[in-house]
Amino acid sequence: MARRSNRKKGSGGGFVLTLILVLLAIAVAGGIYYAASRGGEKDVLDKGLTGSSAVDLREESKEAHRAVDDILLSKDNWQLTDNGREDQHERMKETGGEVVWNKRQLAIGVPPSTGLEGAADWLGGKIAGTKMLVLNQRDATYNGWEAVRMEIAISAKAGTGKMNFVTDTVYFYHNLNLTKEDKDIKEDESKKKDDKKTTQKYHGKLAVIIDDCGYDLAPIRKLVKLNAPFSYAILPYKDFSSDALHVIKGGGKTAMLHLPMEPMDRTAMSEGKATILTDMTADQVQQVTRKAVDSLPGIEGVNNHQGSKATSNEATMKALLKVLKQQGLFFVDSSTYSKSIGDQVARSMGVPTARNNIFLDNSANEDDIIAKIWQAVEMADRNGSAIAICHARPHTAAAWSRVIDEVNASGIQLVPVSSLLK
Repeated sequence: MARRSNRKKGSGGGFVLTLILVLLAIAVAGGIYYAASRGGEKDVLDKGLTGSSAVDLREESKEAHRAVDDILLSKDNWQLTDNGREDQHERMKETGGEVVWNKRQLAIGVPPSTGLEGAADWLGGKIAGTKMLVLNQRDATYNGWEAVRMEIAISAKAGTGKMNFVTDTVYFYHNLNLTKEDKDIKEDESKKKDDKKTTQKYHGKLAVIIDDCGYDLAPIRKLVKLNAPFSYAILPYKDFSSDALHVIKGGGKTAMLHLPMEPMDRTAMSEGKATILTDMTADQVQQVTRKAVDSLPGIEGVNNHQGSKATSNEATMKALLKVLKQQGLFFVDSSTYSKSIGDQVARSMGVPTARNNIFLDNSANEDDIIAKIWQAVEMADRNGSAIAICHARPHTAAAWSRVIDEVNASGIQLVPVSSLLK
């Protein structure tokens, strides 16, 4: 009985051991198969042995980041800014599993002489043939600047097909502080509109003041990017007054205060309590002027916003100009009224001054603005110099962008308004 009992026990133990070995073999074989299925290229639709699971592409994302950086860092005249990265998660409806990868935003500052489309095309060409691909490329904006946006992705196996996962969103924009030109990427001249008027060689100096800065930053940035010596007059207390000052000074341009002053029709006054009025006392005029000047540190001069009534009032102008003289600021009479005496009073008080000769953008039509620009060029050629005023508006910025190269090539010398003061 005992031997029989022992035989049964031994036989049962052998069966259990055999079963364990078989299960281990299956598990090992399955593990080897599963590991093999995930070795090399991962399949985002692979369920594995235990059903839906996460597929981690973060290491592949980081490899893509490093590869893009290596390409971009070969440009010693570009500036790279990493604006942050974070993990992305997407649920695969076919399996219920989740794909995890990493995505970042890059901002690439390039010199003004480098075409944005050309810079993006250059990067796309370098990426071609790698494990990465460019999904799309289009015009965009970056912090208010004109830009070209492109998305770079990695491709992963998805069953019998492929799926793309964006790892880099890249913005190319012009950084005015970068001066070293690219050898292989230029502005695409074929995309520029032909507004040439260079058959006549002009002489003389033309100063341009951009009025009404403070409402919208985009036109200011576009104009500053042209790298012309324009002067910019900023309205005080607007939403973007301080930002406009930062952009203008950062671009190395002349910043001015566009001081609100009383027009002939007080009901048409646009700036309310910030406006210099003719019925103010001298102390009140000076108080309003000082406050406006102090709101924009670093300005070099002042011109009037509206002001047809105030600039033709001697007492008002004397009170205002006393502040400007104390602070070493110049005054440009915007000439909103033919009988304005602002520049005359300034000259008599020893304040450096000048007077506007022509407004360029009374029309919003770009062709009309361009015609006025050439009229100003001819005026400067005829008289030796001229001052023109236009405004920080989209159509004005677009018109200057179309014509700036031709103006520069015409022989006329664009100068800061400070160089035409008397």
